[in-house]
Amino acid sequence: FSLTDETYSLLCSLKTPEGIDPNAMRFWIALLDHSYWIFGSVIGAVIGGVLPFDSTGIDFAMTALFVVIAVDQWKAYARHLPALLGLGCASVFLLVLGADNFLLPALCTTVAVLLLARPVLNREKEAV
Repeated sequence: FSLTDETYSLLCSLKTPEGIDPNAMRFWIALLDHSYWIFGSVIGAVIGGVLPFDSTGIDFAMTALFVVIAVDQWKAYARHLPALLGLGCASVFLLVLGADNFLLPALCTTVAVLLLARPVLNREKEAV
């Protein structure tokens, strides 16, 4: 459950300080991040029910956020094959199915490709 949205990004780029249990640190980060989202969603729903809100431009802000996260992940890791595989899967399904229908097939295919490529990725990781 903790591998969602920016929690995934945080956990992937996590550098655990010496003397701290990495699993405990991941747990607390995931718990705090999800608690933050639940709290924010409840507050947003309550305020949104009371105050009118113009959401014009929010789609651009979310796209910008995900681009920033992707660039940060790209810079943080020397290995780019997993990102390129995901980008390739997304591009193929975007071209074939269009913008309204590509996301779920692209995500499922990316997971399948990454699982199949796992031996190669593990060998590449050991070589680094």
